[in-house]
Amino acid sequence: MMRYFNSLLLVLGFFACTSEKNDAEEAELIVLDEIPIQKNKLLIDQAILLGSDSLELLGSELRTVFSKHGFFVSNYNGPKAIHHFSLEGEHLGRIVDVGEAPGQVLRFEEFWVKGDTLILNTGKGDHIDLNFFSIPDHTLIKTIETEASAFSFYPNEDGSFWLYSGLNKAVGDYRLQRVDPDGKILEKRLFNDFSDALIPFTEKSFFRGEGRLLFREPLFPEIYEVLADTLKLAYRVDFGSYSIPDEIWEIEDPFELFERLNKNGFADVYSFYENEKYFIADLVLQRERDYKKELLILDRINRESRKIEITQEHFPEYYSPFALEGDRVLFVAYAPALIQRLDQLNVTEEVREQLKVLEEDSNPVILYGRLEK
Repeated sequence: MMRYFNSLLLVLGFFACTSEKNDAEEAELIVLDEIPIQKNKLLIDQAILLGSDSLELLGSELRTVFSKHGFFVSNYNGPKAIHHFSLEGEHLGRIVDVGEAPGQVLRFEEFWVKGDTLILNTGKGDHIDLNFFSIPDHTLIKTIETEASAFSFYPNEDGSFWLYSGLNKAVGDYRLQRVDPDGKILEKRLFNDFSDALIPFTEKSFFRGEGRLLFREPLFPEIYEVLADTLKLAYRVDFGSYSIPDEIWEIEDPFELFERLNKNGFADVYSFYENEKYFIADLVLQRERDYKKELLILDRINRESRKIEITQEHFPEYYSPFALEGDRVLFVAYAPALIQRLDQLNVTEEVREQLKVLEEDSNPVILYGRLEK
Protein backbone atom coordinates (compact mmCIF):
# COMPACT_ATOMS: atom_id res chain seq x y z
CA MET A 1 0.00 0.00 0.00
CA MET A 2 1.31 3.41 -0.94
CA ARG A 3 2.12 5.75 1.87
CA TYR A 4 0.12 8.94 2.30
CA PHE A 5 2.14 12.13 2.50
CA ASN A 6 1.06 12.77 6.11
CA SER A 7 2.05 9.25 7.08
CA LEU A 8 5.50 9.85 5.60
CA LEU A 9 5.93 12.82 7.92
CA LEU A 10 4.94 10.66 10.87
CA VAL A 11 7.58 8.11 10.00
CA LEU A 12 10.20 10.81 9.70
CA GLY A 13 9.09 12.18 13.04
CA PHE A 14 9.47 8.73 14.59
CA PHE A 15 13.06 8.39 13.42
CA ALA A 16 13.82 11.94 14.41
CA CYS A 17 12.69 11.34 18.01
CA THR A 18 11.31 14.85 17.72
CA SER A 19 7.71 15.84 17.22
CA GLU A 20 6.70 17.10 13.80
CA LYS A 21 5.11 20.10 15.49
CA ASN A 22 8.37 21.17 17.14
CA ASP A 23 10.30 20.63 13.91
CA ALA A 24 7.77 22.67 11.94
CA GLU A 25 8.03 25.54 14.40
CA GLU A 26 11.82 25.67 14.05
CA ALA A 27 11.91 25.07 10.28
CA GLU A 28 11.90 27.80 7.64
CA LEU A 29 8.55 27.84 5.81
CA ILE A 30 8.90 29.01 2.21
CA VAL A 31 5.61 29.91 0.47
CA LEU A 32 6.53 30.26 -3.19
CA ASP A 33 3.41 32.17 -4.25
CA GLU A 34 4.18 34.90 -1.71
CA ILE A 35 7.76 35.48 -2.81
CA PRO A 36 8.28 38.41 -5.21
CA ILE A 37 9.85 37.89 -8.61
CA GLN A 38 13.06 39.84 -9.15
CA LYS A 39 12.82 41.47 -12.56
CA ASN A 40 16.50 42.33 -12.83
CA LYS A 41 18.55 39.18 -13.19
CA LEU A 42 21.71 38.61 -11.18
CA LEU A 43 24.73 40.57 -12.34
CA ILE A 44 27.44 38.23 -13.61
CA ASP A 45 30.77 39.69 -12.56
CA GLN A 46 33.17 36.83 -13.32
CA ALA A 47 33.49 34.22 -16.05
CA ILE A 48 35.84 31.27 -16.38
CA LEU A 49 36.08 29.71 -19.84
CA LEU A 50 36.80 26.00 -19.57
CA GLY A 51 39.43 24.69 -21.92
CA SER A 52 39.66 21.05 -23.01
CA ASP A 53 41.20 18.64 -25.46
CA SER A 54 37.81 16.97 -25.92
CA LEU A 55 34.48 17.85 -27.50
CA GLU A 56 32.65 15.69 -24.98
CA LEU A 57 31.32 18.51 -22.78
CA LEU A 58 29.23 20.23 -25.43
CA GLY A 59 25.88 19.20 -23.95
CA SER A 60 23.69 21.59 -21.96
CA GLU A 61 23.15 19.15 -19.06
CA LEU A 62 26.27 18.78 -16.93
CA ARG A 63 27.30 17.59 -13.49
CA THR A 64 29.70 20.06 -11.87
CA VAL A 65 31.50 19.97 -8.52
CA PHE A 66 33.56 22.86 -7.14
CA SER A 67 36.39 22.64 -4.59
CA LYS A 68 39.79 24.14 -3.77
CA HIS A 69 41.19 21.74 -6.38
CA GLY A 70 39.14 23.34 -9.16
CA PHE A 71 36.11 22.21 -11.14
CA PHE A 72 35.10 18.63 -11.91
CA VAL A 73 32.68 18.30 -14.82
CA SER A 74 30.92 15.46 -16.63
CA ASN A 75 27.96 15.06 -18.94
CA TYR A 76 24.74 14.19 -17.15
CA ASN A 77 23.63 11.55 -19.67
CA GLY A 78 26.04 8.87 -20.79
CA PRO A 79 29.22 10.46 -19.44
CA LYS A 80 32.49 9.11 -20.80
CA ALA A 81 34.69 10.79 -18.21
CA ILE A 82 34.98 13.31 -15.38
CA HIS A 83 37.12 16.23 -16.49
CA HIS A 84 39.30 18.19 -14.07
CA PHE A 85 39.80 21.93 -14.55
CA SER A 86 41.85 24.37 -12.52
CA LEU A 87 40.22 27.35 -10.80
CA GLU A 88 41.35 29.40 -13.81
CA GLY A 89 39.69 27.01 -16.29
CA GLU A 90 42.78 25.14 -17.51
CA HIS A 91 42.00 21.55 -18.48
CA LEU A 92 44.08 19.32 -16.19
CA GLY A 93 42.96 16.05 -17.73
CA ARG A 94 40.40 13.33 -17.22
CA ILE A 95 40.45 12.17 -13.63
CA VAL A 96 37.93 9.38 -14.30
CA ASP A 97 37.34 7.38 -17.49
CA VAL A 98 34.29 5.20 -18.07
CA GLY A 99 35.19 1.78 -19.42
CA GLU A 100 36.24 -1.76 -18.57
CA ALA A 101 40.00 -1.31 -18.47
CA PRO A 102 41.95 -1.34 -15.19
CA GLY A 103 41.58 1.97 -13.35
CA GLN A 104 38.28 2.77 -15.09
CA VAL A 105 34.66 2.50 -13.89
CA LEU A 106 31.67 1.07 -15.74
CA ARG A 107 29.36 3.95 -14.82
CA PHE A 108 28.60 6.40 -12.02
CA GLU A 109 25.66 8.31 -10.59
CA GLU A 110 27.31 11.24 -8.80
CA PHE A 111 30.62 12.31 -7.28
CA TRP A 112 31.98 14.25 -4.31
CA VAL A 113 35.32 15.78 -3.39
CA LYS A 114 36.64 14.94 0.06
CA GLY A 115 40.12 16.23 0.85
CA ASP A 116 42.42 15.20 -2.00
CA THR A 117 40.07 12.47 -3.20
CA LEU A 118 37.23 12.33 -5.71
CA ILE A 119 34.66 9.71 -4.70
CA LEU A 120 31.95 8.33 -7.00
CA ASN A 121 29.37 5.57 -6.84
CA THR A 122 28.80 2.77 -9.32
CA GLY A 123 25.56 0.77 -9.31
CA LYS A 124 25.98 -3.01 -9.27
CA GLY A 125 22.34 -4.12 -9.15
CA ASP A 126 21.75 -5.10 -5.53
CA HIS A 127 24.52 -2.86 -4.16
CA ILE A 128 26.85 -0.01 -5.06
CA ASP A 129 30.61 0.30 -5.19
CA LEU A 130 32.37 3.45 -3.99
CA ASN A 131 35.40 4.37 -6.09
CA PHE A 132 38.19 6.61 -4.75
CA PHE A 133 40.37 8.60 -7.15
CA SER A 134 43.45 10.63 -6.22
CA ILE A 135 42.98 14.20 -7.40
CA PRO A 136 46.69 15.04 -7.74
CA ASP A 137 47.50 11.79 -9.59
CA HIS A 138 44.21 11.17 -11.45
CA THR A 139 44.40 7.49 -10.52
CA LEU A 140 42.04 4.98 -8.93
CA ILE A 141 43.15 4.39 -5.33
CA LYS A 142 40.63 1.81 -4.17
CA THR A 143 37.08 0.51 -4.56
CA ILE A 144 34.75 -0.39 -1.69
CA GLU A 145 31.89 -2.83 -2.23
CA THR A 146 28.97 -1.82 0.01
CA GLU A 147 26.09 -3.88 1.35
CA ALA A 148 23.44 -1.42 0.14
CA SER A 149 21.95 -0.17 -3.10
CA ALA A 150 21.61 3.56 -3.63
CA PHE A 151 21.54 6.36 -6.19
CA SER A 152 22.78 9.21 -4.02
CA PHE A 153 25.52 9.20 -1.37
CA TYR A 154 27.50 11.45 0.92
CA PRO A 155 30.98 10.93 2.47
CA ASN A 156 31.02 11.75 6.19
CA GLU A 157 34.04 13.11 8.04
CA ASP A 158 34.35 9.92 10.11
CA GLY A 159 34.77 7.78 6.97
CA SER A 160 31.22 6.45 6.92
CA PHE A 161 28.75 7.16 4.10
CA TRP A 162 25.09 8.08 3.90
CA LEU A 163 23.23 6.32 1.08
CA TYR A 164 19.79 7.12 -0.35
CA SER A 165 17.95 4.60 -2.55
CA GLY A 166 14.66 6.31 -3.45
CA LEU A 167 11.00 5.38 -3.09
CA ASN A 168 10.96 2.09 -4.99
CA LYS A 169 10.69 -0.72 -2.45
CA ALA A 170 12.43 -3.14 -4.82
CA VAL A 171 15.64 -1.15 -4.38
CA GLY A 172 15.68 -1.68 -0.62
CA ASP A 173 13.61 -1.96 2.56
CA TYR A 174 14.99 1.35 3.84
CA ARG A 175 15.51 4.51 1.83
CA LEU A 176 18.24 6.05 3.99
CA GLN A 177 21.19 4.01 5.25
CA ARG A 178 24.67 4.59 6.63
CA VAL A 179 27.61 2.30 5.93
CA ASP A 180 31.05 2.17 7.57
CA PRO A 181 34.38 2.75 5.75
CA ASP A 182 34.32 -0.90 4.64
CA GLY A 183 30.79 -0.69 3.20
CA LYS A 184 29.06 -2.57 6.03
CA ILE A 185 25.62 -1.26 7.04
CA LEU A 186 25.67 0.63 10.36
CA GLU A 187 22.11 1.92 10.50
CA LYS A 188 18.87 2.15 8.54
CA ARG A 189 16.26 4.89 8.49
CA LEU A 190 13.03 5.65 6.61
CA PHE A 191 11.36 2.27 6.19
CA ASN A 192 10.29 1.87 2.58
CA ASP A 193 6.69 0.70 2.15
CA PHE A 194 6.15 2.43 -1.16
CA SER A 195 5.18 0.20 -4.08
CA ASP A 196 7.89 -1.87 -5.74
CA ALA A 197 6.34 -0.73 -9.05
CA LEU A 198 7.19 2.92 -8.40
CA ILE A 199 10.01 4.11 -10.63
CA PRO A 200 12.80 5.53 -8.43
CA PHE A 201 14.14 9.02 -9.04
CA THR A 202 17.91 9.05 -9.42
CA GLU A 203 18.49 12.61 -8.28
CA LYS A 204 21.01 14.02 -5.84
CA SER A 205 19.64 13.96 -2.30
CA PHE A 206 22.51 15.21 -0.09
CA PHE A 207 23.83 18.77 0.01
CA ARG A 208 26.38 20.48 2.23
CA GLY A 209 24.82 23.30 4.22
CA GLU A 210 26.35 25.81 6.61
CA GLY A 211 28.13 23.47 9.01
CA ARG A 212 25.52 20.76 8.49
CA LEU A 213 24.38 18.05 6.08
CA LEU A 214 21.03 18.65 4.38
CA PHE A 215 18.88 15.93 2.83
CA ARG A 216 15.83 15.84 0.56
CA GLU A 217 13.71 13.23 -1.20
CA PRO A 218 12.66 13.93 -4.80
CA LEU A 219 9.16 15.44 -5.20
CA PHE A 220 8.74 16.08 -1.48
CA PRO A 221 8.79 19.66 -0.17
CA GLU A 222 10.80 19.02 3.01
CA ILE A 223 14.53 19.51 3.49
CA TYR A 224 16.06 17.90 6.58
CA GLU A 225 19.22 18.33 8.56
CA VAL A 226 20.84 14.94 9.11
CA LEU A 227 21.99 14.55 12.71
CA ALA A 228 23.52 11.59 14.53
CA ASP A 229 20.19 10.19 15.71
CA THR A 230 17.62 12.36 14.02
CA LEU A 231 16.29 13.94 10.87
CA LYS A 232 15.43 17.51 11.80
CA LEU A 233 13.19 19.55 9.54
CA ALA A 234 15.16 22.56 8.25
CA TYR A 235 13.02 23.95 5.40
CA ARG A 236 9.53 23.28 4.12
CA VAL A 237 8.47 24.60 0.71
CA ASP A 238 4.82 25.33 -0.06
CA PHE A 239 4.52 24.71 -3.80
CA GLY A 240 1.01 26.13 -4.04
CA SER A 241 -0.93 24.74 -7.02
CA TYR A 242 2.03 22.48 -7.85
CA SER A 243 1.67 20.60 -4.55
CA ILE A 244 1.00 16.89 -4.96
CA PRO A 245 -2.32 15.66 -3.43
CA ASP A 246 -1.93 12.87 -0.89
CA GLU A 247 -4.13 10.45 -2.84
CA ILE A 248 -1.71 10.35 -5.78
CA TRP A 249 0.70 8.32 -3.65
CA GLU A 250 -1.90 5.54 -3.44
CA ILE A 251 -1.49 4.79 -7.15
CA GLU A 252 0.64 1.70 -7.61
CA ASP A 253 0.84 1.67 -11.40
CA PRO A 254 3.91 3.78 -12.28
CA PHE A 255 2.53 4.93 -15.64
CA GLU A 256 -0.77 6.04 -14.13
CA LEU A 257 1.15 7.73 -11.32
CA PHE A 258 3.25 9.82 -13.71
CA GLU A 259 0.21 10.60 -15.85
CA ARG A 260 -1.60 11.94 -12.79
CA LEU A 261 1.47 13.83 -11.61
CA ASN A 262 1.86 15.45 -15.01
CA LYS A 263 -1.78 16.46 -15.19
CA ASN A 264 -1.92 17.76 -11.62
CA GLY A 265 1.46 19.42 -11.86
CA PHE A 266 4.39 18.90 -9.54
CA ALA A 267 7.43 20.73 -8.26
CA ASP A 268 10.83 19.63 -7.09
CA VAL A 269 13.66 21.20 -5.14
CA TYR A 270 16.18 19.95 -7.66
CA SER A 271 19.23 21.31 -5.85
CA PHE A 272 20.00 23.77 -3.06
CA TYR A 273 22.96 25.47 -1.43
CA GLU A 274 23.39 27.15 1.93
CA ASN A 275 25.95 29.28 3.69
CA GLU A 276 25.85 31.62 6.68
CA LYS A 277 23.92 34.30 4.81
CA TYR A 278 22.07 32.66 1.92
CA PHE A 279 19.90 29.69 1.06
CA ILE A 280 19.63 29.13 -2.71
CA ALA A 281 17.28 26.59 -4.31
CA ASP A 282 16.96 25.51 -7.93
CA LEU A 283 13.24 24.75 -8.32
CA VAL A 284 11.59 22.79 -11.14
CA LEU A 285 7.85 23.25 -11.80
CA GLN A 286 6.01 21.20 -14.40
CA ARG A 287 2.41 20.74 -15.52
CA GLU A 288 1.78 18.81 -18.72
CA ARG A 289 3.94 20.55 -21.36
CA ASP A 290 4.58 23.63 -19.28
CA TYR A 291 8.07 23.31 -17.79
CA LYS A 292 9.83 26.13 -15.97
CA LYS A 293 12.45 26.78 -13.34
CA GLU A 294 12.79 29.30 -10.56
CA LEU A 295 15.89 30.27 -8.61
CA LEU A 296 14.91 30.93 -5.01
CA ILE A 297 17.13 33.29 -3.02
CA LEU A 298 16.62 33.49 0.73
CA ASP A 299 18.64 35.97 2.79
CA ARG A 300 18.95 34.13 6.10
CA ILE A 301 20.13 37.23 7.99
CA ASN A 302 17.75 39.92 6.73
CA ARG A 303 14.84 37.46 6.39
CA GLU A 304 14.19 38.56 2.82
CA SER A 305 13.35 36.27 -0.07
CA ARG A 306 13.03 36.64 -3.82
CA LYS A 307 12.99 34.44 -6.86
CA ILE A 308 14.10 34.59 -10.46
CA GLU A 309 12.13 32.95 -13.27
CA ILE A 310 14.39 31.00 -15.62
CA THR A 311 13.96 29.32 -18.99
CA GLN A 312 16.65 27.52 -20.95
CA GLU A 313 15.69 29.49 -24.06
CA HIS A 314 15.68 33.03 -22.65
CA PHE A 315 18.00 32.89 -19.62
CA PRO A 316 20.36 29.92 -20.13
CA GLU A 317 23.11 31.64 -18.15
CA TYR A 318 21.18 31.02 -14.90
CA TYR A 319 19.84 27.58 -15.80
CA SER A 320 22.37 25.35 -14.03
CA PRO A 321 23.52 26.57 -10.59
CA PHE A 322 25.97 24.22 -8.88
CA ALA A 323 27.61 26.02 -5.94
CA LEU A 324 27.39 28.94 -3.53
CA GLU A 325 30.56 30.88 -2.78
CA GLY A 326 30.19 33.81 -0.37
CA ASP A 327 27.71 36.27 -1.87
CA ARG A 328 27.84 34.72 -5.34
CA VAL A 329 26.19 31.69 -6.91
CA LEU A 330 28.07 29.67 -9.53
CA PHE A 331 26.47 28.53 -12.80
CA VAL A 332 27.76 26.30 -15.59
CA ALA A 333 26.52 27.61 -18.94
CA TYR A 334 26.30 26.24 -22.48
CA ALA A 335 28.57 28.28 -24.75
CA PRO A 336 26.32 28.41 -27.88
CA ALA A 337 23.45 29.73 -25.76
CA LEU A 338 25.67 32.50 -24.37
CA ILE A 339 26.73 33.47 -27.89
CA GLN A 340 23.10 33.92 -28.95
CA ARG A 341 22.35 36.17 -25.97
CA LEU A 342 25.62 37.99 -25.68
CA ASP A 343 24.10 41.47 -26.09
CA GLN A 344 21.28 40.77 -23.59
CA LEU A 345 23.36 39.25 -20.80
CA ASN A 346 23.46 41.13 -17.49
CA VAL A 347 27.24 41.04 -17.18
CA THR A 348 30.07 43.44 -16.50
CA GLU A 349 31.87 44.82 -19.54
CA GLU A 350 34.95 42.79 -18.62
CA VAL A 351 32.92 39.57 -18.70
CA ARG A 352 31.27 40.55 -21.99
CA GLU A 353 34.68 40.98 -23.58
CA GLN A 354 35.72 37.56 -22.28
CA LEU A 355 32.64 35.91 -23.78
CA LYS A 356 33.18 37.46 -27.21
CA VAL A 357 35.86 34.85 -27.93
CA LEU A 358 33.38 31.97 -27.58
CA GLU A 359 32.63 29.79 -30.59
CA GLU A 360 29.89 27.23 -31.22
CA ASP A 361 32.17 24.36 -30.26
CA SER A 362 33.60 26.05 -27.17
CA ASN A 363 33.43 24.24 -23.88
CA PRO A 364 31.09 25.36 -21.07
CA VAL A 365 31.64 28.54 -19.10
CA ILE A 366 31.59 29.00 -15.32
CA LEU A 367 29.68 32.17 -14.38
CA TYR A 368 29.57 33.92 -11.02
CA GLY A 369 26.28 35.71 -10.30
CA ARG A 370 26.24 38.40 -7.61
CA LEU A 371 23.50 37.88 -5.01
CA GLU A 372 23.70 41.28 -3.35
CA LYS A 373 21.13 43.72 -4.76
